Amino acid sequence: MKRLIWFAIFSAAAFIKLAFVSHHLLSEISKGALLISLSFSLIAFSLMFLFQKYYFWYGAVISLIISFYCWSSYLYMDYFQAPFSSYVALQSSNLSGMSESIFGQMTWWHVLFFLDVIVLALILLYDRSAEPMKRSYKPFTAVIVMALLLFSLKPISMQISGNGHLLLKKYTADSYLANYGLIGHQAIDWVEFFTSQQILELSAAEKDNINEMLSSEDYAVPREDPLLMPGIFEGKNLLLIQFESLQQFVIGEKVNGKEITPNLNKLVSAGLSFSNYYPQTAEGNSSDAELLVLNSLYPLKEGSTFFRYPAAEYPSLAKLFKEKNYTAAAFHGDEGSFWNRNSVYPSMGFDRYYDITDYTSIEENSIGMGLSDQAFFEQTADHLLKMKKPFAASLITLTSHTPFVLPKEEKLLDVGEISDTHLGRYFESIHYTDHYLGEFMKKIEENGLLKDTVVAIYGDHNGVFRESKQEVETWKGTSISDDEWRTDYVPVPLIVSSRDLPNPLVIKDVMGQIDTAPTLLDWFGFPEGAMADSALGHNMNRYMNEDVFLLRGDYGEKIVITQDKEVTDYAPYHSEALNVSEQLIKSNFAHK
Repeated sequence: MKRLIWFAIFSAAAFIKLAFVSHHLLSEISKGALLISLSFSLIAFSLMFLFQKYYFWYGAVISLIISFYCWSSYLYMDYFQAPFSSYVALQSSNLSGMSESIFGQMTWWHVLFFLDVIVLALILLYDRSAEPMKRSYKPFTAVIVMALLLFSLKPISMQISGNGHLLLKKYTADSYLANYGLIGHQAIDWVEFFTSQQILELSAAEKDNINEMLSSEDYAVPREDPLLMPGIFEGKNLLLIQFESLQQFVIGEKVNGKEITPNLNKLVSAGLSFSNYYPQTAEGNSSDAELLVLNSLYPLKEGSTFFRYPAAEYPSLAKLFKEKNYTAAAFHGDEGSFWNRNSVYPSMGFDRYYDITDYTSIEENSIGMGLSDQAFFEQTADHLLKMKKPFAASLITLTSHTPFVLPKEEKLLDVGEISDTHLGRYFESIHYTDHYLGEFMKKIEENGLLKDTVVAIYGDHNGVFRESKQEVETWKGTSISDDEWRTDYVPVPLIVSSRDLPNPLVIKDVMGQIDTAPTLLDWFGFPEGAMADSALGHNMNRYMNEDVFLLRGDYGEKIVITQDKEVTDYAPYHSEALNVSEQLIKSNFAHK
């Protein structure tokens, strides 16, 4: 009887935790998720009946494992708003610098995930009696049979209702989660991972469909006149700066009477900027931004493209600029393995990747995940000054990465009463990077590099999400609807600075990160269509988008923003564009 009671307690606690996490991203209660969570809990602890003496220890260890699994899954899902994917496991090298981000998600109530283990441990300390018992095969068998019956209810009911063909259909990242819960999602996801074809062979019909989409301009409207004269930057250096977590809504704003981004504001007032430039990243996060901007390709729907297909022959900006005898280099103050960049950059055609090992005084100049942006900008300027000209360089900042925790002595902006909020810390971090960006621009100008260089700065993804909308509303003193949040607070900046620009210009047309490469190529004098056999974005210098769509992934949701700033759902074209991009990457661009 005592063992049966412990079995019931352990099973019930595990079921509650699995069911809770399974429904974290779901808007409705899923019977399938509940059934699978319960059947797994019963099976996991059924072995307690086969232990003679250490049944309690077995239950405690399994309960601890399930508690940690549920807690870590909850942290991941709460931060990324997507269930953990088997492909994410390939990205384990990213964890080395993510400790602050992970710990930043924790809160006091998370101890409830381990409450049952803690209580049971205290009971065990009080009552150490663990009398040997005989193996009980009958209750073990009964529990297994009951669990299998519960497990089979979902597929049987789908077969009876005529929906058996939908058993393993996945329409969204949450499909398996909704049908089978956390455990079911994980199991099916891993089976798919091990059985999936790594290199896709395209049929003749698929190739025709891909080439038809690549040559189509159906969803772009020609401008009467180009924004800038095509070729205006021909022969100039390109300095492409990916600014971590930078959002458009901070540009030109003040907090406590001080500008949040004074240096970016100066660049906007004297340059060209797109104020409705939308991030389109998915599960690859910052690395997806690079894929979009450098290659004009959408990221894969699952996992990081950089981890899944590092050796694909990406048709990047770096390769095209090298055809014009440019030096192509990338710079980042983190480990080379982060987002698998050290494997991907050679595939993209970069001559050299400067990672944290190429910088000095690392220990005393580290903040958060890696090298501080102060040290990064200072030393990168030295590298650039020595580089063979002309060059095309990609810089990735780091300090303004979540959880936006700066050492006290590095806080350069007094945000007043919001200093202890997520929004306040975000402003402090963005201001920090903006400040040292300004110092970097001064340094390369004083050394004569800026006069022949075009600087293009873009945000990779959001740092303030809808969960912080109330903080933003309080700061702004106004309410923000969900659609206003999507249209006005999701965009990230794209700012272009050059002495060759005739007049400052702010473009309000909707644009996605995927449109960046074709637009830059037109300004740098490449023939129209230089990337036409692979690019899925449009040349914003000569065209306007009808709409732009966001991917459902780490930092976005599956929506479309029209030119009139209306929020709509995906049309068949948008889904087809994602499928074509996936086919291009998975087939290693074998569509020609």
